[in-house]
Amino acid sequence: MWRVVLSVIFSGLVVCQFFDCHDDPNFEPDEGPLTELQFTWLGALQYIHVKNGTPHYFRVPRVVLISRQFVLSTAVDAAHIPDGYALGNVVFGDYERDEAECKVSIEELAAGVECEPAVLLMPIADVLLHPEYKHFGTKTSIALLKLITTIKSTYMVPACLPFKNFLVGKNGKQTSEKIYHVDFVSDVPRDFLDEEKEVSRLHLLPRELCYLYENPTNATRGPKNRMACTTGCGFHSGSPCLVHEHTGHWSIVSIAQGGSPCPDPLRTRRPPSPPRHTLIHPYVPWITAAITGKAVGAFAKDDPFGYVMPRSSIYDILGHSWVGHWWMGGLRCHDRGEAAQDLFKFYHEVFQVKPVTFTYLTYYMEVSSAHETMIICVKVGMPYRLGQPKVWQLDSPEVKVQVPVVTFSNLYKFQIEAWAYNSTESETSSESSSTVESVSNEAGAEEG
Repeated sequence: MWRVVLSVIFSGLVVCQFFDCHDDPNFEPDEGPLTELQFTWLGALQYIHVKNGTPHYFRVPRVVLISRQFVLSTAVDAAHIPDGYALGNVVFGDYERDEAECKVSIEELAAGVECEPAVLLMPIADVLLHPEYKHFGTKTSIALLKLITTIKSTYMVPACLPFKNFLVGKNGKQTSEKIYHVDFVSDVPRDFLDEEKEVSRLHLLPRELCYLYENPTNATRGPKNRMACTTGCGFHSGSPCLVHEHTGHWSIVSIAQGGSPCPDPLRTRRPPSPPRHTLIHPYVPWITAAITGKAVGAFAKDDPFGYVMPRSSIYDILGHSWVGHWWMGGLRCHDRGEAAQDLFKFYHEVFQVKPVTFTYLTYYMEVSSAHETMIICVKVGMPYRLGQPKVWQLDSPEVKVQVPVVTFSNLYKFQIEAWAYNSTESETSSESSSTVESVSNEAGAEEG
């Protein structure tokens, strides 16, 4: 049985370039327009007229923020600029400002002052084209756009890069699960203050359909395992497809190459070719090396971004930090991929308080896990960083959590979730590995 002990204390009185990425375990959007402020890393690339300075009237490719100073786009969008135009700005329509950029204090936010999202126009400092596009003419390749400065807001968290090919299952075949596609509602976003995003769910199509309609004289160059075709139509160049990992991370699996619009249902014509997408996983080593300057061969096996996750007992000291609106209590809250296969979420609860006067609040919790499981991570999600949570006694069956909140007077809510692992499975795996090692040593001694 899960056991949660909660005590509330009131006293009435007159919140890595690649390491920190979009992590929201409880956000599962439905298809259609988004009603919440999410996917703020989605932006648009503007082409500016060289004479009158106006943006292009119909070509507005999409880009994705993957670090605080780099966005991901298709190579064609970065290199093939319309005649009479030049690369302009990268626009983020839902730029979520933090307290410093809003120039408001924590006390003012607690009193009800709002910090509305803004529109960020960021000039481009450099363009990095993938070598396969520059030297081999692979038009389905990618490019990196370096922004003139880093994104300052702590709430603008980049999207995650994939650590594996999520579109291929364990049997080596394409997955049958749906993937998320995120884009702006308008074909040509103009007023980004009122621009909305929409989410759709896509299925993968057999790879042969990607080349069924292709003219042999204009055949696509480059490895065909870097391409994928999906259901849907009318996708815009650079719009991303994502998967939601079980750890809560939103990973980009592909970006659209654009294509023909949706056919008119009143006219019977030959169906257009399916939308094509460029897979991102094969390019992750080049992306990380181009941004960080780190040799590709130096990346850890279970983490393509060069971070080796320590496995020590000092979880109460390391890894306690903020990632956007989430406070990560424990080093293993950042784990992904093979390093997070043993983690599972067993507790999640939303707390909401509406005071009638100025109130100081401190939540104190004791969370106990089931038999033979160890709690290794506690995450606290808050709309603003009105307090500094604390957690101790991690890597044990019972942890203690304290969430202090400064004096506030309006409705405030936050959420807490706890992650654990099965201690018996970890012991079994370690014993089996040690047994195999001892057997191999004995065999080597006998041969000697």
